Amino acid sequence: MHIALFGYSHFTRNCAEALKSLGHDLTLYCPRGDQNFFEQAGMASVGLPVVWFEGMADPALAQTLEAQAPELILTVIFNHRIPESITQQASLGALNVHPAPLPSVRTAAVWFWPLRLGLTRSEVCIHHLTPTLDAGPVILRFPFRLHPAETQGTLTRRLNTLAPKVMQQLDHMLSENSLPEGEPQGPGQTYPSLQAADLWVDFSEPSESVRNLVRACTPYHAAQTRFRGNTLAIHELGEQAAALSPDSTPGQLQVGDDLWVCCGDGLLPVAVVAVPGEGVFSGKRFAALFDVRDGEVLGGT
Repeated sequence: MHIALFGYSHFTRNCAEALKSLGHDLTLYCPRGDQNFFEQAGMASVGLPVVWFEGMADPALAQTLEAQAPELILTVIFNHRIPESITQQASLGALNVHPAPLPSVRTAAVWFWPLRLGLTRSEVCIHHLTPTLDAGPVILRFPFRLHPAETQGTLTRRLNTLAPKVMQQLDHMLSENSLPEGEPQGPGQTYPSLQAADLWVDFSEPSESVRNLVRACTPYHAAQTRFRGNTLAIHELGEQAAALSPDSTPGQLQVGDDLWVCCGDGLLPVAVVAVPGEGVFSGKRFAALFDVRDGEVLGGT
């Protein structure tokens, strides 16, 4: 089957490699303005022809698709809305691969929000492309569990590993030479793209929520806080919360056998922190090297 694939990520590359190995004829499509994303993901290593275009309204894009007559348009981590004038160029239909649950997690930050929300299960969903992002009927769901200690890094790696299995299931559908109508989505929830403000820790939140943020950021977007006026990155917080003392405040540090930080409903052990330009430390080592005192506070933006 001739597939026009729009997208650029390591997950996209793994999907493309899987479809190629299954015997499909793929052409990669990428706007020139996104070439850096394309290169960072190693998309050229798949060894497929690439069509470069200026934007979704570029007449050359429509002309190329019309000439190549793809049976399927497939988007996998693509930063642009594809208009119906483009999706209609595919004789079989147009699909999007969304590696997060639908309709509950509509977002471009698919590696962040499932962990930030504390989900215990996630999915890779394939759905029909519609004018509304991530809202088309779902034709395939590939569920999997999230480990309680899952990080953005481990989730990304797992999704890359799952890509060939998901593409195999899609291949079974494509062998029918028609696409199912799919399961209509409900109202759901849309979450924004990841912003710098999302990375700052609010220690007044419950301890579980604070831990979820740190997991969702590690290792690609470190969770941020401030200590003595300087920015710190928190890479790991321990799992076991201890009881707060009556006079504690959010972000307050307690030094003992471990370094503890006060959250909204309990104390969490600080496991791994990074000081820009100085190193990555266990909480205990950080407390010793920087002479952390009881009552000092993490917090601020």
